[in-house]
Amino acid sequence: MSENNEMKPIVLEERIKEILTGEAQKNALDFAAFLQENDIWTEFNKDEYNNPAIWSGAVGGIVGNSIGYLFINGNENCPGPWTFWFNSCDFDGSDLADEDFKQAIWAFASPCGKCNPNWEKCRGSGKRTILGKEFEEQCHSPLMFCNPNAETLENMKKFLLYLKPEINSIQAGIERDKADANA
Repeated sequence: MSENNEMKPIVLEERIKEILTGEAQKNALDFAAFLQENDIWTEFNKDEYNNPAIWSGAVGGIVGNSIGYLFINGNENCPGPWTFWFNSCDFDGSDLADEDFKQAIWAFASPCGKCNPNWEKCRGSGKRTILGKEFEEQCHSPLMFCNPNAETLENMKKFLLYLKPEINSIQAGIERDKADANA
């Protein structure tokens, strides 16, 4: 923390350069640039402020209200060295995606591993529809992209652009809530 007890901002790109190397760093920086170019917010999870070995936070909103979650820790095993999850929501619009794109996204459907039985949302969230295909016993975060390569990253970007109206709605709602709180 700074001298006046305020937290310094954690800059995603700086943390990527500190934690990741090689192809993982290149792809993560590409993803960060894409988010910024497309006005898709990121917010660092302040609970992780004192841990310089990770970056964890929301994408397309704020922590607790976003389209996804990004975790960077540099570890070799998933969820490292960097992973992006789409948050709990059903994705339809199967008519908007070609078959190759749908197959590429479906490959990252994330079945529930019941990783946290004490968390209500982590008890086998059930069925999810992802681009027109129904999946059983999906994780609360139904899509998980662990250390995506360049090709997978392009599909992630395409999917985020497909979801941009929902992202815009989330971010506009957050702005309205802030304005109302300051009124």
